[in-house]
Amino acid sequence: MDPRYIWRVLGYVQIVLCLLGIIGNAISVYVLSQMKSKSLRLLKYLNMVDIVLLAMVCTWVSMAAFMSEGFQFPLFLNIVFLCTGALIIVVQTFEAYLTVLVAIVRCVAVAMPFKFTTCMRDSVQNKLLIASAVFSLLFNLPDILVQHLTSPHKWISHFSVYFQQIFCKFLPILAIVICNIILVVSRCRMNSLKGQDNQCGSPNGRHGRSAFHLTCLVLAITAMFIATNGSFGVVYLCLLISPTVTELVAYIGRFSMLMIIINSATNFIFYCLIGSDFRTTLVSLCKKKPSSARRNKTMSVSTV
Repeated sequence: MDPRYIWRVLGYVQIVLCLLGIIGNAISVYVLSQMKSKSLRLLKYLNMVDIVLLAMVCTWVSMAAFMSEGFQFPLFLNIVFLCTGALIIVVQTFEAYLTVLVAIVRCVAVAMPFKFTTCMRDSVQNKLLIASAVFSLLFNLPDILVQHLTSPHKWISHFSVYFQQIFCKFLPILAIVICNIILVVSRCRMNSLKGQDNQCGSPNGRHGRSAFHLTCLVLAITAMFIATNGSFGVVYLCLLISPTVTELVAYIGRFSMLMIIINSATNFIFYCLIGSDFRTTLVSLCKKKPSSARRNKTMSVSTV
């Protein structure tokens, strides 16, 4: 089969997944906003970042598909194409560290619930968000500038790629794995204590179940992040072992981009499958109840 046909089909699949992911994340942002829960605030921000990332990837893939067919863009659109590719790296790095922040906050909430309100209050989370955004921009800026250097300096770009994979892929994955291990161990220890899930005073244990579902939701999102971003490690591991497998690296690189899209586009599925409060709120919003009745109804709020 003609490889160009495979890449063309793969490009169409990526565009469709990007559009579906944008719609799903937009719905998730709206539903999470209606739930009025502080514990869901970071997840809402993560969905917003995923919308921006998917929109950029969709634009870049669409323009690349036209260029592969021999279509010539004017200078302005060529600049947009280059800038979009550079911004994808920055937003993807911010998305990675925002996922790490989601895992850390949930880990602290479960492992140290009594210290959560002091060490992870809203102001601290906001500062960490701003710091992650600034770091993502400053860290990737030198690599973006290096791409325009002349050939004698290309060795700088070669080494910058490895630094980028360490700080944007390996370290976030390592941090998430550690947080998930602590999260699972702490949750199992809580379940071993009789009546631990009812410590909030809920007679039917609803708050305990909501907290458990939120923990499972964070575990699912972070597990998908590890699976998709870990593929980049395979790409560069193959390159280190055998630099001659250029064709193999090209194939793995294309499918790695596909898995990054899947990582940002599957949040809505996890919310629907695992988040019971999310499903309840989504169904209530879909029923299109009168605004007066909607104002009188108190939305359920997940605990930490």
